[in-house]
This record gives sequence, structure tokens and C-alpha cells, in this order.
Amino acid sequence: MFNLHFVGRGAAFNPVQGNTNAWFIRKTHLVLLDCGENAFAMVHDFPGLLGWDSITVLITHLHADHAGSLATLCSYCYFVLRQKVLVVHPLSSVTQLLSMQGVDKGVYNYVASLPSGFGFEAKAVPVNHVIDMKCFAYELRDSDETIYYSGDSADFPVSVAEKIIDGTYSKVFHDIASYDSPTHCPVSEAEKMVPPEYRNRVYAMHLDSDFEGALHAKGFSVAQISGTRHSDCG
Repeated sequence: MFNLHFVGRGAAFNPVQGNTNAWFIRKTHLVLLDCGENAFAMVHDFPGLLGWDSITVLITHLHADHAGSLATLCSYCYFVLRQKVLVVHPLSSVTQLLSMQGVDKGVYNYVASLPSGFGFEAKAVPVNHVIDMKCFAYELRDSDETIYYSGDSADFPVSVAEKIIDGTYSKVFHDIASYDSPTHCPVSEAEKMVPPEYRNRVYAMHLDSDFEGALHAKGFSVAQISGTRHSDCG
């Protein structure tokens, strides 16, 4: 099963709740979902989190609040921990980003999709977010369950709602905005797409403001922050 821990659950302009980044452990691997501007500091401060045999980062897209400290993580792991981070992103543009930040390709390993041997599968799913960048969600599957992690998504896909209802997805972690946003899924759309009896399987993340109470009142769950710096946020 997937036990996601969030180092942050905030939108880019809501820094008090940190960049929306999560992590979980699989076998002896630390797996990160994105690595935003403040994610390295959060991961670095979490006791023992960087002590695993290997570190893999699944990148949803290249906005700074999702990939802003990836270069620092790769450099730290290579020069201090003496190991290479495995960077996973469907597009090689992530390597161009790292190169522009002074991180040579020899410092990390890059693949477009997660190889076998991790005990789970990670399928990248294109999502609508902004017109000038290709963005992805991840469908994570193992022998016990399948979950969906939206990254930043302007809408709540019909296919995702259907898989919640038919039981394919045990949990969905989804970008939900408090207002009618053109780039993030409005809570009003999530309400339309997900019947009330299934909303507890949807964990709102990428919060633009403190509207956790309103989300709970509508039946949604909310991603909770674990860690040292923002433990008081949830």
C-alpha cells in the first residue's frame, strides 16, 4: 500500500503551508513526488529521511513549486551522500532545467518512466494545467491498491471520477482550489464530479488558502502535513 506523507500542501502563492510535495517508502527506496522550492529543506530536516539506500523523484511538471529544489537535492545526494538521485519525468526537459542550474548529467540518473524492481508501478497521465507546459499526474499501483496523484490540474477528469466510483482508486490526491481558477481544479467542479458518498477518498492538496473546514464540510478529505517545520498545519 501507499502511505503518503506530505512535506507541504500549499499552492505556489501559499508558502505558509509549503510546496505541495509528498513522499513514501518502498522497500529500501525513498520516493518523492515532486521537489519544489522548499522541499529540499523539509526533506533534509526530516529525521533519517535521506538515509535510505536510494532516492527517486517523480516529477509532475517543471514549475518552481514542483521542481525548484530538485537541483539542490541531486547535488546534495551526489556530493554529500555519495549516491545518485533517480529523476523520473516523461520529458527530457527536466535535464535541461538541471543543466541550466549547473547540475551535470553525471550527478544524477534520468529516466522517462519508472523501471521495474521498485515494487510498484508509476504511470504518467497527461493533465490540463497551463498552455505553455506539458504536465502530468501519476497513477501509482502495487499489488494492494491503486492511487492517483494529480500534480497541478485545472480540472477533475471524468476518468478519475469513474475510477473512484468503481473502486479502481482507493485514494485520489487532487489539486483543489477555493475559487474559480483557470489552472487549478475549483472545489465546485470536484463537487460536481464526485458524489458525496465517495468524497472521503479524495484528498485535497495544493491549497491556495485555509479552507480545510469548508472541504471537510463538503465531504472531502485533506492532505495532512508531516515533518518538523509545518507539523502544526495538520
